[in-house]
Amino acid sequence: MFSPNRGLPSRSVKPPHLVGQRCNGSTNKALSMRRLWLCLLLGVVLDAGTGTARAQDLSGYFPSGAAGYDQELGVTVQSRLHPEYEPLGIRVGGFMVYPSLDESTFYNSNVNGTPNSGSFGLHTSGVVSALSNWNRNNLDVSVGVDNYQFFSFPSERYTDWNVGAAGGYTIDDNPLTVGYYHDSYHQLGVGIATVQSETPVSDQVDSARIGYTFNFSRLAVSPVISFSAYQYGTATVLGEPVDLRSLDRNVVAASVTNRYSLSDEGGLLLVLQGFASRFPNQQPGQPTNDSNSFMLLGGFDYQSENVWRYRLLLGVEVREFESSQFPTHTAPVAEGSVTWQPTGLTTVTGSLSRLIEDPQSAETNGYVLTQGRIELAHELERNVIIGGTANIALVQYLQGSSQTNVSIGANVQWLINRNVRLTGGVSYSKQLGSNSSATADVPASLTSGAYSQTVILLALHIAL
Repeated sequence: MFSPNRGLPSRSVKPPHLVGQRCNGSTNKALSMRRLWLCLLLGVVLDAGTGTARAQDLSGYFPSGAAGYDQELGVTVQSRLHPEYEPLGIRVGGFMVYPSLDESTFYNSNVNGTPNSGSFGLHTSGVVSALSNWNRNNLDVSVGVDNYQFFSFPSERYTDWNVGAAGGYTIDDNPLTVGYYHDSYHQLGVGIATVQSETPVSDQVDSARIGYTFNFSRLAVSPVISFSAYQYGTATVLGEPVDLRSLDRNVVAASVTNRYSLSDEGGLLLVLQGFASRFPNQQPGQPTNDSNSFMLLGGFDYQSENVWRYRLLLGVEVREFESSQFPTHTAPVAEGSVTWQPTGLTTVTGSLSRLIEDPQSAETNGYVLTQGRIELAHELERNVIIGGTANIALVQYLQGSSQTNVSIGANVQWLINRNVRLTGGVSYSKQLGSNSSATADVPASLTSGAYSQTVILLALHIAL
């Protein structure tokens, strides 16, 4: 799925404290806390110290399911609400405050993508979210802290933190939305298309966006403007520090999403998007990675009354580089998924996406990212949900060579009561290939290569 906020930060697993961009795209405050902890439960296994590359957000146009109850149209196992297991929160004036704490223990067989880097560890996460309780407008604020410890590598302990705010102001019955997000995080050396660092790399992202929706009967037109600043730290390669500031970039994006409703079951979409990427700290003597891009997409979203749902966007992206050494790159882009829900207790979803990404490692000028995913979720009991995933990601560098990452995972979630939840799971990933681009000063090993990784995790979630 292609995000209307291209250039905004994202993870392979969206952080549960990312205000204003919940897993199912819902902005209903009564449903928001469900989205917060569900994001955590479904993704915590794959996020346990893997440091997956922050690629384009793939959840913007097509939500994973409509939030609701029982077997209502569009409600999946992942988006179904369980009011009896929802945290009640703390009322403070016109806001509801939801504090939560997560403690996870895990084993990661390959923390850094290098030999002999397996370790047990602990992940402690705290989040405080404040959601407005107003009738017409809304304001959501969140602060989160994450601490990772690897017992075999005590010097690689690190702490991430983030803060975000998103609000909506109603003008002529249509929403004007504004958001800001800061994320100071660490990247490990195992993310596809990223630097194979032997120590965590300290990075940060600042993003801001503003958007409005014009409603004309069946037609909704939603323009969005966003700005994002990405800053990279220092990697350790073959025992030597490597400055990654040449990857710093500022991205300005503008998009217009046109959605025409055919019926309650679906509609047509037309998306136009333009964005400019600027790299202020390019290495001396190297061609600039500055580029301008344009993307056009068209498709549909159809939810039938039976067990199937079909969603598809097809289009083309054109990226033009300011340096004459990099030719203009045109690539077909797409997002599609099929959801099969034979009963209200089981959901199977298959999805595929393709788009062009900015570079995440030195001596590259970007890559085409193709991703496929199959996800199974089953409500074994009202408070017990089991799931499984299979993923494949293919990176094709614009300068040649490629990488492939294949992963599978399984998890079980036990909703003990309103305040306590327990999650356990296991995942396995295998990465093949590497970026062959290299110079005397920047060896090919700067880009993560072949490795395999197993993560086993048990997480306790406590919320008020």
